[in-house]
Amino acid sequence: MSNKLFPTLLGLDQAVQRSPRMPPRFLAVLVLTLIAFYLANAFSSPLTALLIQAKWVPLILLLMTSAYILAARPSPTLPVAVMLPMSALFVVGVMTIWSSVDRGFSLLSLITVGGTILVGYVVSALVVATDSRRAYFELLATFGRVMIVITVLFVLAGLNLGRGAGLTAWTDNPNTLGMILAPSLVIFLAGCIERRPGWVVWHAAFFIVGFFLVWATNSRAAVIWIGLSMGAFWMYRRGPGFTVLLAMVGLIILIGWWYPIKIYMIQTLGLNWSIRDVGISPLSGREEVWRIGWDLFQKRPVTGYGLGTSQDLIRAEAYKFVRHQGLHFHSSYIMAMVELGIFGLISLLTAIGFTLIRAIAHSGRARVLPRESWPLAALPFALVVGALGHAVFESWLLAAGNANMLLFWTWVWMIHHQTQVKIRAVIRREVPPMPYPAGAALPAR
Repeated sequence: MSNKLFPTLLGLDQAVQRSPRMPPRFLAVLVLTLIAFYLANAFSSPLTALLIQAKWVPLILLLMTSAYILAARPSPTLPVAVMLPMSALFVVGVMTIWSSVDRGFSLLSLITVGGTILVGYVVSALVVATDSRRAYFELLATFGRVMIVITVLFVLAGLNLGRGAGLTAWTDNPNTLGMILAPSLVIFLAGCIERRPGWVVWHAAFFIVGFFLVWATNSRAAVIWIGLSMGAFWMYRRGPGFTVLLAMVGLIILIGWWYPIKIYMIQTLGLNWSIRDVGISPLSGREEVWRIGWDLFQKRPVTGYGLGTSQDLIRAEAYKFVRHQGLHFHSSYIMAMVELGIFGLISLLTAIGFTLIRAIAHSGRARVLPRESWPLAALPFALVVGALGHAVFESWLLAAGNANMLLFWTWVWMIHHQTQVKIRAVIRREVPPMPYPAGAALPAR
């Protein structure tokens, strides 16, 4: 009876047994895909250029392998709450092809973005259906440990192969390295909360070293990712009631003091054209390309310019830049707004909003789980929250060539999938046996 108490819909059973191994074929193709995508972030070289094209082969193989294995076993149902806005996002992407400044590239971008989101869905469904979530996150943690060791070796050798200020190691730029390391640090943080055997070495130590490396990259967006994920763990453990209350307080503050907050942010971040050359913006020139994005959006608020056209648009406006470098909007939301128009942005935010609501609604159930289990339930939510904060400053939520996009949409679908699986929580304290046999008469006093 004791091991059947508190059934939940979080899809975790780690308190009573270890996760089964992933299907070997799936594991092999997943590892190959992640290696190809991570290596494509290396500093520009003929090999990097080849990997950028070749990485789509294992991704297609991953989709085929996952779908084949998933078809032979029970799988989570389609999460309608997020499928509808995602379908709307795809329809908007198709419609914007006709108004695109480069129709061929927009079509190719739509195929790759849609395909990557589909791969994330199938991978999530298979991982949840096989109860391999811990094995999946441990695989990502292993990649993180390898990246950290390699980066430390570059630091000790005094080598930086990338460009820009900050630690780049073998990657193209510091922001790329910070973005690669950030998800692993969140997983290490979950391991520190769980405190399973060996956590001091495999989680705490790597978290400390990894955070030092992220700090050395000067990737402030990656620090925001880690900080928001920390807060997400705390909110998840506190349950839905506290989270909703906190959100309401924040909304009241935002509405009540909207004007002074807006003016302060505009002045601090240099978002006004008249003060673009005054002081040093903490955005490293992003405010310049954000203003251009806003101007472009106002010209085509409905039709957009077509998915994947950011580089062409920014290249045409590059003569206006004072500090900004690169051909990206450095904000996933501004990129979606410019490329897909207002309806594309609304569809994306609606899908994300429903996902967060789904996670918060089920977070209260994690309170019945012991410390060794609930962080695993919270990990997809914590990673998604941190990624959404990071995406304010980097363009990758709808950039299929980025490894984090594949991971992000896997976590999004996992939030919906893992709430459909029933589990059994365990009682941490043993119940002492009764001093007398059941049914026996108690002695007279």
